[in-house]
Amino acid sequence: MGPNTRTVLTAGLVLLSAWLEVSLAQSDLRLEVPRKVSTIVGDPVTIPATFRTTRRVMSILWSKMQGEGGARQPVMSSYPIADTTEAHAGYVGRAELVGEASLKITGTRAEDEGTYVLAVAVEGLGPQERFVKLDLMVPPTVEVGPKDPQLTTAGRSVSLTCAVRGAKPNITSLRWEKGSAMIDSNRFDTKFSGGTLQNPNLVIRHVTRGDAGRYRCIVDHVIKSASAALNLQVLYAASVISISDSRTAVISESVTLQCTADGNPPPNVTWTRNGLPVRSSTRSLSRDVRLSSVVLSNVQLNASGTYVCTASNSVGKSDVKSLQLVVEEYSMDERSSMIAILVGALAGGLWLIICLVLAVYFFRRRREREEKKKFSFYYNMGRRGQETINKKLQEDTLDSGRHPNPQLPAKPMLPTAPNAGIETLRRTKKQRERRYAKAMYPYYPQDDNELCLEIDDVIEVLEGEDGGWCLGYLRGRIGLFPSNYVKFLTAKEASAAKLKDLHETKDAVKLPNKGSI
Repeated sequence: MGPNTRTVLTAGLVLLSAWLEVSLAQSDLRLEVPRKVSTIVGDPVTIPATFRTTRRVMSILWSKMQGEGGARQPVMSSYPIADTTEAHAGYVGRAELVGEASLKITGTRAEDEGTYVLAVAVEGLGPQERFVKLDLMVPPTVEVGPKDPQLTTAGRSVSLTCAVRGAKPNITSLRWEKGSAMIDSNRFDTKFSGGTLQNPNLVIRHVTRGDAGRYRCIVDHVIKSASAALNLQVLYAASVISISDSRTAVISESVTLQCTADGNPPPNVTWTRNGLPVRSSTRSLSRDVRLSSVVLSNVQLNASGTYVCTASNSVGKSDVKSLQLVVEEYSMDERSSMIAILVGALAGGLWLIICLVLAVYFFRRRREREEKKKFSFYYNMGRRGQETINKKLQEDTLDSGRHPNPQLPAKPMLPTAPNAGIETLRRTKKQRERRYAKAMYPYYPQDDNELCLEIDDVIEVLEGEDGGWCLGYLRGRIGLFPSNYVKFLTAKEASAAKLKDLHETKDAVKLPNKGSI
């Protein structure tokens, strides 16, 4: 057997002895710990550890690996023989042993993360070690900006930043909300961009007044969600929302004119009357709305004019609206009373005119009747003996040969009034003068409402001249006569015929008297 062989055998025996020693030791001490424990920073954590042994425990030591050089920082030490337990360094007051060998740390910190070593020593054997990794999860911290509140001007673009810090592990998603509504930059790409996990900053284009509000950046994490918010204020030019209506006032009345304006920054509201400043008072209705009032007590006529309300701020142009105020001497009630008096006067005057017209009408009617009686007198003077005339009329009427058209026209139907259906000559504007007719043929009445006609009789035509039957006045009697038995005359022709008939009658009366002498 050579020297090399002996060396190999010796080494093998040593290794075998060590293996047997370790195996015997392991059979007397068994440690059980997990490979990894996780918790949230700030929360308490317990690293569980148990062991089994038939021997007396000499020490239980917990330490934490420092860096990659293998150095260890004592955390907790316990000596059951001496009945002592002690925490070390930054773990004083935060670490304790629970159960057999578990390590409990309260108020965990970020620096507590790392690899912990448990070493247990029993009587007659060296210490046995186990390694456990403690992972601390840190919720994210969200910061938004650039500042709160963020100011911008209407029509421009603005970028809202969202920074996530300290998240462990990393966040899983990121989004923006306005109020309670989520902003989908992919859907509204012309208005918004960004605001995602890959591009956290939210860009708002063409800002309007409606974009003002509270914006919130929200991130999701395995521990919990986190968020931060800011207010976006949009600066816009002042504008007049409303102004009092133009009105009319009465002297000594109190008048209040109001103008409401909106703007950011809050508007400055001023009043002028016919270009001259007017004293006013302004109060706030909200952060951006102002109400300005002009109170005019005991107004006079010189208070009339154009009142202009002007709203302005540091953004854009001023906005102007105006109203008209008219101050009068009388109120509507007074004017109504005056109008009522005038209406009453007009009504009285109109009634007086109506009465006068009626008086004139009845006077003319009476005069016409007198004229009719006068004509009737003239007609009677020209009549011959009644018996001779009646006989002659009967004979002439029976003699159809004397009239070229003896056929009588149809009489008008009289369902409502005796003169219905006959055109009244005096009603028309063109024929207001009296009309007459001269009998060309004799006519003997066949009904009670007909006139007896003699040749050359002059009848005043009351109604009808368009053919058929006419209504006329003759010898003090009103009645119907056929139009085809007469010839219609004008007033002048009738007067001439009457005078001629009158002279002939006088001559006829005188001749018999001379003969008798």
